[in-house]
Amino acid sequence: MTAPVIRQFTGTIPDKGQSQTAFDTNVDAFLDWQALQFAPDLVAFGTFANDTAAALVAANLPSLTGRALDAVRVNAAADDVEFADVTAAGWALLDDADAAAQRTTLGAASNASVALKAPIQSPQLTGTPRAPTASAATNTTQLATTAYTRKAIPDVLNATGSAPMYAARAWVNFNGTGTPSIRAGGNVSSITDNGTGDYTVNFATAMPDANYAIAGFATYPFSDHALGFVSFGNDFAPASGSVRIKTGDTSSLDLRDSEFVNVAIFR
Repeated sequence: MTAPVIRQFTGTIPDKGQSQTAFDTNVDAFLDWQALQFAPDLVAFGTFANDTAAALVAANLPSLTGRALDAVRVNAAADDVEFADVTAAGWALLDDADAAAQRTTLGAASNASVALKAPIQSPQLTGTPRAPTASAATNTTQLATTAYTRKAIPDVLNATGSAPMYAARAWVNFNGTGTPSIRAGGNVSSITDNGTGDYTVNFATAMPDANYAIAGFATYPFSDHALGFVSFGNDFAPASGSVRIKTGDTSSLDLRDSEFVNVAIFR
Protein backbone atom coordinates (compact mmCIF):
# COMPACT_ATOMS: atom_id res chain seq x y z
CA MET A 1 0.00 0.00 0.00
CA THR A 2 1.28 3.47 -0.92
CA ALA A 3 0.73 6.62 1.10
CA PRO A 4 -2.15 8.84 -0.11
CA VAL A 5 -1.37 12.08 -1.98
CA ILE A 6 -1.98 15.23 0.02
CA ARG A 7 -3.43 17.86 -2.42
CA GLN A 8 -2.85 21.61 -2.37
CA PHE A 9 -5.74 24.05 -1.86
CA THR A 10 -6.51 25.65 -5.22
CA GLY A 11 -8.82 28.41 -4.00
CA THR A 12 -7.99 31.91 -2.82
CA ILE A 13 -6.09 31.86 0.45
CA PRO A 14 -7.74 34.09 3.07
CA ASP A 15 -5.51 37.11 3.70
CA LYS A 16 -5.66 40.16 5.99
CA GLY A 17 -5.59 42.50 2.98
CA GLN A 18 -8.95 41.24 1.76
CA SER A 19 -12.26 42.85 2.52
CA GLN A 20 -14.25 41.33 5.30
CA THR A 21 -16.75 39.82 2.88
CA ALA A 22 -14.05 38.37 0.64
CA PHE A 23 -12.12 37.09 3.67
CA ASP A 24 -15.20 35.33 5.06
CA THR A 25 -15.99 33.79 1.67
CA ASN A 26 -12.44 32.51 1.24
CA VAL A 27 -12.40 31.05 4.77
CA ASP A 28 -15.66 29.21 4.10
CA ALA A 29 -14.28 27.88 0.83
CA PHE A 30 -11.08 26.69 2.57
CA LEU A 31 -13.06 24.90 5.26
CA ASP A 32 -15.32 23.26 2.69
CA TRP A 33 -12.24 22.07 0.79
CA GLN A 34 -10.82 20.52 3.96
CA ALA A 35 -14.11 18.71 4.65
CA LEU A 36 -14.48 17.39 1.11
CA GLN A 37 -10.89 16.78 0.07
CA PHE A 38 -8.45 16.63 2.92
CA ALA A 39 -10.47 14.72 5.56
CA PRO A 40 -10.81 11.54 3.45
CA ASP A 41 -7.07 11.64 2.90
CA LEU A 42 -6.48 11.78 6.67
CA VAL A 43 -8.67 8.69 7.16
CA ALA A 44 -6.76 6.92 4.43
CA PHE A 45 -3.46 8.00 5.98
CA GLY A 46 -4.55 6.67 9.37
CA THR A 47 -5.44 3.33 7.81
CA PHE A 48 -2.11 3.31 6.06
CA ALA A 49 -0.27 4.04 9.30
CA ASN A 50 -2.11 1.25 11.14
CA ASP A 51 -1.45 -1.25 8.36
CA THR A 52 2.20 -0.27 8.29
CA ALA A 53 2.53 -0.69 12.06
CA ALA A 54 0.87 -4.13 11.90
CA ALA A 55 3.19 -5.17 9.09
CA LEU A 56 6.23 -4.07 11.10
CA VAL A 57 5.06 -6.00 14.18
CA ALA A 58 4.35 -9.12 12.11
CA ALA A 59 7.74 -8.87 10.46
CA ASN A 60 9.48 -8.87 13.84
CA LEU A 61 7.46 -11.75 15.37
CA PRO A 62 8.75 -15.31 15.27
CA SER A 63 6.81 -17.73 13.17
CA LEU A 64 3.31 -18.40 14.57
CA THR A 65 3.15 -21.91 13.13
CA GLY A 66 2.43 -24.51 15.81
CA ARG A 67 2.32 -21.88 18.58
CA ALA A 68 -1.34 -22.14 19.59
CA LEU A 69 -0.54 -22.78 23.27
CA ASP A 70 2.43 -20.45 23.60
CA ALA A 71 2.65 -16.88 24.84
CA VAL A 72 4.60 -14.02 23.31
CA ARG A 73 6.87 -12.15 25.68
CA VAL A 74 9.24 -9.22 25.32
CA ASN A 75 12.92 -9.89 25.88
CA ALA A 76 14.06 -6.39 26.83
CA ALA A 77 17.71 -7.39 27.16
CA ALA A 78 17.80 -8.65 23.57
CA ASP A 79 15.47 -5.91 22.27
CA ASP A 80 13.34 -8.66 20.80
CA VAL A 81 10.17 -10.65 21.21
CA GLU A 82 10.09 -14.39 21.77
CA PHE A 83 7.76 -17.23 22.66
CA ALA A 84 7.36 -18.65 26.13
CA ASP A 85 6.44 -22.33 26.25
CA VAL A 86 3.07 -22.66 27.98
CA THR A 87 1.42 -26.01 28.64
CA ALA A 88 -2.30 -26.67 28.60
CA ALA A 89 -2.20 -26.71 32.40
CA GLY A 90 -0.52 -23.31 32.37
CA TRP A 91 -3.20 -21.87 30.13
CA ALA A 92 -5.84 -23.32 32.44
CA LEU A 93 -4.34 -21.30 35.30
CA LEU A 94 -4.20 -18.17 33.15
CA ASP A 95 -7.84 -18.63 32.22
CA ASP A 96 -8.98 -18.94 35.86
CA ALA A 97 -10.94 -15.94 37.12
CA ASP A 98 -9.26 -15.61 40.50
CA ALA A 99 -6.86 -17.21 43.01
CA ALA A 100 -9.57 -19.49 44.43
CA ALA A 101 -10.21 -20.95 40.97
CA GLN A 102 -6.47 -21.41 40.46
CA ARG A 103 -6.19 -23.36 43.75
CA THR A 104 -9.00 -25.61 42.52
CA THR A 105 -7.18 -26.17 39.21
CA LEU A 106 -3.99 -27.04 41.08
CA GLY A 107 -5.83 -29.30 43.52
CA ALA A 108 -4.50 -27.21 46.41
CA ALA A 109 -6.27 -26.70 49.71
CA SER A 110 -8.63 -23.77 49.97
CA ASN A 111 -8.04 -20.92 52.41
CA ALA A 112 -10.66 -22.46 54.69
CA SER A 113 -8.71 -25.73 54.78
CA VAL A 114 -5.46 -23.91 55.49
CA ALA A 115 -7.13 -22.20 58.43
CA LEU A 116 -7.63 -25.65 59.98
CA LYS A 117 -3.88 -26.21 60.22
CA ALA A 118 -2.23 -25.87 63.62
CA PRO A 119 -0.89 -22.37 64.29
CA ILE A 120 2.83 -21.87 64.79
CA GLN A 121 2.32 -20.51 68.30
CA SER A 122 0.81 -22.94 70.84
CA PRO A 123 -0.36 -25.53 68.27
CA GLN A 124 -2.91 -28.14 69.35
CA LEU A 125 -2.13 -31.24 67.31
CA THR A 126 -4.43 -34.20 66.76
CA GLY A 127 -3.91 -37.68 65.40
CA THR A 128 -0.40 -39.10 65.74
CA PRO A 129 2.14 -36.31 65.14
CA ARG A 130 5.70 -37.48 64.56
CA ALA A 131 9.11 -35.87 64.98
CA PRO A 132 12.77 -36.89 64.58
CA THR A 133 14.18 -38.72 67.59
CA ALA A 134 16.99 -36.83 69.32
CA SER A 135 20.33 -38.48 69.92
CA ALA A 136 21.17 -39.83 73.37
CA ALA A 137 22.03 -37.26 76.07
CA THR A 138 20.46 -34.40 74.10
CA ASN A 139 19.79 -31.50 76.47
CA THR A 140 18.11 -28.78 74.42
CA THR A 141 14.61 -27.43 73.74
CA GLN A 142 14.18 -30.03 70.97
CA LEU A 143 10.95 -32.02 71.19
CA ALA A 144 11.33 -35.44 72.79
CA THR A 145 9.66 -38.42 71.11
CA THR A 146 8.40 -41.50 72.93
CA ALA A 147 11.36 -43.40 71.50
CA TYR A 148 13.76 -40.90 73.09
CA THR A 149 12.10 -40.89 76.51
CA ARG A 150 11.95 -44.69 76.70
CA LYS A 151 15.71 -44.69 76.21
CA ALA A 152 16.66 -41.52 78.10
CA ILE A 153 14.82 -42.20 81.36
CA PRO A 154 16.54 -45.55 82.07
CA ASP A 155 19.87 -43.91 81.18
CA VAL A 156 19.29 -41.16 83.74
CA LEU A 157 18.42 -43.77 86.37
CA ASN A 158 21.44 -45.89 85.42
CA ALA A 159 19.11 -48.80 84.73
CA THR A 160 20.18 -51.51 82.31
CA GLY A 161 18.38 -54.41 80.71
CA SER A 162 14.93 -54.65 79.17
CA ALA A 163 12.93 -55.24 82.36
CA PRO A 164 10.24 -52.55 82.87
CA MET A 165 10.53 -49.90 85.58
CA TYR A 166 7.72 -48.67 87.81
CA ALA A 167 7.76 -45.39 89.70
CA ALA A 168 6.28 -44.85 93.15
CA ARG A 169 2.62 -43.79 93.02
CA ALA A 170 2.88 -42.14 96.44
CA TRP A 171 5.43 -41.59 99.21
CA VAL A 172 5.56 -39.88 102.56
CA ASN A 173 7.95 -39.09 105.41
CA PHE A 174 6.02 -38.19 108.57
CA ASN A 175 6.40 -37.85 112.32
CA GLY A 176 4.07 -40.34 113.97
CA THR A 177 4.46 -39.09 117.56
CA GLY A 178 1.69 -36.93 119.06
CA THR A 179 -0.39 -35.54 116.22
CA PRO A 180 1.06 -37.02 112.99
CA SER A 181 2.72 -34.40 110.79
CA ILE A 182 4.01 -34.81 107.26
CA ARG A 183 7.57 -33.66 106.64
CA ALA A 184 7.47 -34.27 102.90
CA GLY A 185 5.66 -36.48 100.46
CA GLY A 186 4.00 -36.97 97.12
CA ASN A 187 0.34 -37.84 96.41
CA VAL A 188 -0.37 -38.05 100.15
CA SER A 189 -3.01 -35.67 101.47
CA SER A 190 -2.98 -36.49 105.20
CA ILE A 191 -2.15 -39.01 107.93
CA THR A 192 -4.88 -40.33 110.24
CA ASP A 193 -3.88 -41.39 113.78
CA ASN A 194 -5.83 -44.56 114.65
CA GLY A 195 -4.02 -45.16 117.95
CA THR A 196 -0.56 -46.12 119.13
CA GLY A 197 1.54 -47.20 116.15
CA ASP A 198 -1.56 -47.28 113.94
CA TYR A 199 -1.90 -44.83 111.01
CA THR A 200 -3.85 -44.41 107.80
CA VAL A 201 -2.02 -42.85 104.84
CA ASN A 202 -4.59 -41.03 102.68
CA PHE A 203 -3.82 -40.57 98.98
CA ALA A 204 -4.48 -37.27 97.24
CA THR A 205 -5.28 -39.22 94.06
CA ALA A 206 -6.54 -42.78 94.45
CA MET A 207 -4.61 -45.77 93.13
CA PRO A 208 -6.01 -47.69 90.12
CA ASP A 209 -6.96 -50.44 92.59
CA ALA A 210 -5.85 -51.88 95.94
CA ASN A 211 -3.36 -54.35 94.45
CA TYR A 212 -0.31 -52.24 95.21
CA ALA A 213 2.80 -52.90 97.27
CA ILE A 214 4.21 -50.82 100.10
CA ALA A 215 7.78 -50.35 101.21
CA GLY A 216 8.67 -48.64 104.46
CA PHE A 217 10.49 -48.49 107.72
CA ALA A 218 10.15 -46.72 111.04
CA THR A 219 12.64 -45.67 113.71
CA TYR A 220 12.17 -45.56 117.45
CA PRO A 221 14.11 -42.94 119.45
CA PHE A 222 15.37 -45.12 122.32
CA SER A 223 18.62 -47.07 122.01
CA ASP A 224 17.36 -50.09 123.93
CA HIS A 225 14.91 -50.89 121.19
CA ALA A 226 15.63 -52.11 117.72
CA LEU A 227 14.54 -50.18 114.67
CA GLY A 228 10.81 -50.29 114.02
CA PHE A 229 8.82 -51.93 111.27
CA VAL A 230 5.99 -50.93 108.98
CA SER A 231 3.37 -53.48 108.02
CA PHE A 232 -0.16 -53.82 106.73
CA GLY A 233 -1.21 -55.82 109.75
CA ASN A 234 -3.65 -58.71 109.50
CA ASP A 235 -6.84 -57.00 110.62
CA PHE A 236 -7.47 -54.66 107.69
CA ALA A 237 -6.94 -54.58 103.94
CA PRO A 238 -5.58 -51.77 101.78
CA ALA A 239 -7.98 -49.61 99.78
CA SER A 240 -7.51 -47.65 96.55
CA GLY A 241 -7.82 -44.32 98.37
CA SER A 242 -5.74 -45.08 101.47
CA VAL A 243 -3.60 -47.66 103.22
CA ARG A 244 -3.55 -48.45 106.95
CA ILE A 245 -0.15 -49.27 108.42
CA LYS A 246 1.30 -50.19 111.79
CA THR A 247 4.68 -49.38 113.28
CA GLY A 248 6.32 -51.16 116.14
CA ASP A 249 9.39 -52.44 117.91
CA THR A 250 11.10 -55.28 116.09
CA SER A 251 12.42 -56.74 119.35
CA SER A 252 9.18 -56.90 121.32
CA LEU A 253 6.78 -56.61 118.37
CA ASP A 254 4.81 -54.06 120.39
CA LEU A 255 3.09 -51.27 118.44
CA ARG A 256 4.80 -47.94 119.04
CA ASP A 257 4.48 -44.41 117.71
CA SER A 258 7.53 -43.69 115.58
CA GLU A 259 9.22 -40.34 115.10
CA PHE A 260 10.28 -41.22 111.56
CA VAL A 261 7.89 -43.21 109.39
CA ASN A 262 8.69 -43.61 105.70
CA VAL A 263 6.26 -45.27 103.27
CA ALA A 264 6.33 -45.68 99.46
CA ILE A 265 3.53 -47.12 97.30
CA PHE A 266 4.19 -48.99 94.05
CA ARG A 267 1.64 -50.17 91.50
